[in-house]
Amino acid sequence: MVMALRWVFPGSAGMLTPLTAPRLVLGRGESCDVRLPGTETSRQHAEIRREGAFALVRDLESRNGVFVDGKAVREAALAPGHVLRLGEWIGVVALMSAAALDRERVSGEPVFQQFAPGLVGGPALRSVLDPLRRAAASTLPIVIVGETGTGKEGCAQAAHRWSGRSGDFVAFNCATLAPTLADAELFGYRKGAFTGADRSHPGFFRAAHRGTLFLDELSELPEAVQAKLLRTLQQGEVLPLGEARTVPVDVRVVAATQVPPAQAIAEQRLRSDLAARLDGLTLDLPPLRARQEEIPYLFSYLLAQHSGAQPAAVEPRLLEQLCLYDWPFNVRELDLLVRRLLVLHAHEGVLRRSHLPARVLRCAEPKPRRDGPQASSAALPSCAPPANTPEAHRARRDREFDALMAGLRAHSGNVARAAAAAGISRQRAYRLMQANQGGGLAEASPGACDEP
Repeated sequence: MVMALRWVFPGSAGMLTPLTAPRLVLGRGESCDVRLPGTETSRQHAEIRREGAFALVRDLESRNGVFVDGKAVREAALAPGHVLRLGEWIGVVALMSAAALDRERVSGEPVFQQFAPGLVGGPALRSVLDPLRRAAASTLPIVIVGETGTGKEGCAQAAHRWSGRSGDFVAFNCATLAPTLADAELFGYRKGAFTGADRSHPGFFRAAHRGTLFLDELSELPEAVQAKLLRTLQQGEVLPLGEARTVPVDVRVVAATQVPPAQAIAEQRLRSDLAARLDGLTLDLPPLRARQEEIPYLFSYLLAQHSGAQPAAVEPRLLEQLCLYDWPFNVRELDLLVRRLLVLHAHEGVLRRSHLPARVLRCAEPKPRRDGPQASSAALPSCAPPANTPEAHRARRDREFDALMAGLRAHSGNVARAAAAAGISRQRAYRLMQANQGGGLAEASPGACDEP
């Protein structure tokens, strides 16, 4: 894996600077290795040097300073997930494969773009949408897994648009109806089938005939309705309440859940046979906190969308702070924030960091970093060797490395979050990456270190 700086402001162009050279000089001067033109950057603003598994950034006596995660530094280690600000330029440190780096260099496509109406982002979102686009015209059922606000319905609509199906896109939220009504609303009913049925209703399945039915919060369906849904998917027909004969339907089903199907099955909220029937293509939508480098572009896109042809100017420190926030409600929360800023502060001409809500400022405050080579040994967790055999030590190291790799895949290469998920320190994570050079992170760095 390769560390790189993704430049996300100004312009949110997505320029990429691999941190592979022994030394890079950054600034507005023509002799710099990385040119960052602008009135706020010095001629030679900073340098980045490789130090084993780390990259070190050092201020070259710049006029406006060097900031890592919003904190002014003279010298600091950079790791995936760190946010670097030099003058008005903002970069996010990312971890990416050499193959992904090469693909981006030769593709010629914009890094950040609108892939479909309502689906805007960069490499993290593209990696999800590429298989969706390929599968859209097939008959494969699709399951989309993602937290609230990540854009599950937008992906379902894109699948319908790309499928070329002639029918309608129909959305059904399985969590919004009482269990007694879910059957009738989904499969339809005949007039007089139950008390209050004063007219016939085709149901959502028949409304989506020759189109796409989006079943949001699938695991919230009652078990009996899940069983009936399974039969409908297998037979291609529905049995409305009060009817004696089935009605054939041609429907492409896209289901969505907030948790992986395996977890919903373990919690006895989803039938395993229904999950198996829907197991055609499963997509994991990354949360916004795992799309850190895309946040400034998304913010700019939403700002233009909500403000018309003349969006307000934006202070770089505001975008820096947005990159540091965890976004528990994802893109939906970002959209509401943009609207709030426009309503309350657009008349001031410039949107500033001080305009952000307290929760964003409070939750995004820079946290102490203890994963760099300059950290003192007293500040780090105890690394005393275990009182057991070398075999047990190797087994523990292998378990930790496997957990770290799983965490890196789940958190789009964010080492801090991957280490937390694996239950180890970030320093331990980097040691494991060094020790396992050639296995999983082939380009981590030279210099293996196996101590726990």
